[in-house]
Amino acid sequence: MAGVMSSELLKAQEENVTSMCICPDCPSWVECGEKGGFCFETIEKSRCISEENGCICLGCPVAISFGFEYMYYCTKGSAKEQSK
Repeated sequence: MAGVMSSELLKAQEENVTSMCICPDCPSWVECGEKGGFCFETIEKSRCISEENGCICLGCPVAISFGFEYMYYCTKGSAKEQSK
């Protein structure tokens, strides 16, 4: 199927996403051991963040590199989820 990433490629991409992630710098961040990267399709919404206290997603290198245009991935889900 065209456009579908293999599980190995998704895992490698997920590691790249979490290494570039700026979620811990966000005003909505709650420290609880999560890595961030909530914008990526294999990473679920935060289990810890429940209040939206500001968002830096649009300035994130991950969002910029993938062309993601949404905000609050931590509470609303990945770009793939929000685009449905």
